[in-house]
Amino acid sequence: MSNKKKELLTWCRQKGTFSKADVIAYGTKNYYLRADRTVRDFVQEGKLRKLDKNECILRNLKGNMAWYEFVKAQ
Repeated sequence: MSNKKKELLTWCRQKGTFSKADVIAYGTKNYYLRADRTVRDFVQEGKLRKLDKNECILRNLKGNMAWYEFVKAQ
């Protein structure tokens, strides 16, 4: 795993719940333009999960974008 990928995963763990806009802002600030794609890879690997629309409404998460949550280690 590359250094930038590890740093992004650490950031995800610290944030807990975050939006696609947060990921894009992180990627821009840290010169990691592939951050959004890497987050989607993390979802496929089971490290993160994408929240569905109903859960976003229940949690009062604003915006019409994707929201993600770090999956606690077993």
